[in-house]
Amino acid sequence: MNAPVSALRSYLEDICGSAYVSSDPEVLYPYGSDQTLHLHFPFDLLVKPGSPEEISKILQYCNRHDIAVVPRGGGSGVAGAALPVQGGVVLSLERLNRILGIYNVDGYVIAEAGVVTADLCKAVEQQGLYLPVAPSSMNFSFVGGNVATNAGSIRSCRYGTTAQQVMNLEVVLPDGRIIWTGANVRKNATGVNPTQLFVGSEGTLGVITKVVYRLIPRPRTEVMLLAGFCCLEDALGMVMALKVAELSPTATELICENALQLTAAYLKERQPLVQDGINTHLLIEFQEPDQVIMDHRLDTVSAILQQHRCVDVLVATTAAEKERVSKLRYAIGEAMNSFGTTYRDVDACVPLSGLQQYIETVTAICNRHQVPLICFGHALDGNPHAMLLVGNKATQAELAALDAAADEIYAYVTTHGGVVSGEHGIGWLQKQYLPLQFDENRLSLTRQIKSMLDPGNIMNPGKAAL
Repeated sequence: MNAPVSALRSYLEDICGSAYVSSDPEVLYPYGSDQTLHLHFPFDLLVKPGSPEEISKILQYCNRHDIAVVPRGGGSGVAGAALPVQGGVVLSLERLNRILGIYNVDGYVIAEAGVVTADLCKAVEQQGLYLPVAPSSMNFSFVGGNVATNAGSIRSCRYGTTAQQVMNLEVVLPDGRIIWTGANVRKNATGVNPTQLFVGSEGTLGVITKVVYRLIPRPRTEVMLLAGFCCLEDALGMVMALKVAELSPTATELICENALQLTAAYLKERQPLVQDGINTHLLIEFQEPDQVIMDHRLDTVSAILQQHRCVDVLVATTAAEKERVSKLRYAIGEAMNSFGTTYRDVDACVPLSGLQQYIETVTAICNRHQVPLICFGHALDGNPHAMLLVGNKATQAELAALDAAADEIYAYVTTHGGVVSGEHGIGWLQKQYLPLQFDENRLSLTRQIKSMLDPGNIMNPGKAAL
């Protein structure tokens, strides 16, 4: 930093107002963390700009004085993308929280980056439209953060990740220029479109200030199935059959035995299909435009379930029924944090054909290193989450065992056609594994893009192998 903190603060207050700038340690503290383990990094100043123009002036000043700037959304990340690892300024987007327009005929919505994901989903559904990618953190994640990390969700097996929904972005570049990256139309072959360059860039190339999402008609019918199996092999056989049959479920969530037992103990009251003879669950969701298609889906999936030795299945159509059959799946995160533990989320994605071998390999690695494992999540797109548990008061030996297990898992993934991250991004926690997936030519290209847009390296420095 080539400017005194006092001068920086005075400048930021002139731009945004003193109410939106702070150096108070108690105010700053929560902004030095996100949901990544127990990591925390100190920094100098918190600023909450109210417009892209204010952000432009902030970045111009910080660029001139070599001051690190870390854009921050809702703080829901689990890979440390918003951690201020080199101090400087944390730029919170929480004041940019307006939905600017929902366009029914053209099928898109424009929202500022600080809009809470759940609020946006609710607003578009009230207009008969639908935003299909809604992460499990939707009640407090921001849409700008979802774009910056290319977030996925339980429905990514049908609809893809955030990238598939983004049509256009407003971005403030590190030198203060404000640009739109794409266009608000369904087809656009007008030269180079840099939109996807910023999707997944994790704040390293600029600050996303507005998002234009593609919308689809709201599904008219939705059904959830909770299927219980006696073993993992049968459940995964069902997953493969769903793929071959091209049934296109919107979610296929695997709950392995370790996740089932932990969460059932946490919830205490008896949960559906938690019984002798069942040690693996699949939570399957279908969304369709009409009942005729839904009935066909259900008839087909019923026959497939029988072929794959499903012990029992529950069908949920009402809101209360859906909440009941999905409660255990959505309580897994709480359960992992309830016994004096936290977790490291191995967010790898593997080819579907190698899913069973991946889960068996991860289990063997964790057993060898004596690291507790909870495995669950997005089976149909090859992205089940391997949660490596560690105590809140872990010893150095226990932390070293966790790191060693993660190293082995990522080495296996990248040598068997998989990727380091399926939906959470790279951030601080996983950047060391990028050389396992990419060769030096690919990494060099990424660095060149970073150097061209941000030669001073002020934007979220220290992230994503940049």
